[in-house]
Amino acid sequence: MTKSYYAGMDVDAPCGRCKEETRHRILSITDGVPEKLICTSCSSVHKFRPEKPAKAESVARSPRLATAAAPKAASSPNRFQELMIAERAGTIATPYSPATKWEEGMWMDHPNFGLGKVQRKAGRKAEVIFREGIKTLISA
Repeated sequence: MTKSYYAGMDVDAPCGRCKEETRHRILSITDGVPEKLICTSCSSVHKFRPEKPAKAESVARSPRLATAAAPKAASSPNRFQELMIAERAGTIATPYSPATKWEEGMWMDHPNFGLGKVQRKAGRKAEVIFREGIKTLISA
């Protein structure tokens, strides 16, 4: 069974700085697989390390087969937007304005960063996840 991931999703993953498995938030996804994570404990950003598959019989591969493999498909530049649009399920994204009081879970349409979702509100600041990663913006 294939796991499905989306940006902003929380996952348990090993953290190099914490030296243990901790809760992480997905920052970016490539071809349906998380690429970058941020640790919610220490705020370090690192690559996603998938679970290692159980050891099976090792099959010797010939060098000829390795070169004949199909090249990896390029990720769609709009895949993040597609996932975010699917997650918001009809909710209208509000155009960004510093005068708007942003709350957790609200969707915004930023003129520079595009579609984003408010992840956390702290005073007059809101952390919003965009395709490029998490940005801290001003909120009323």
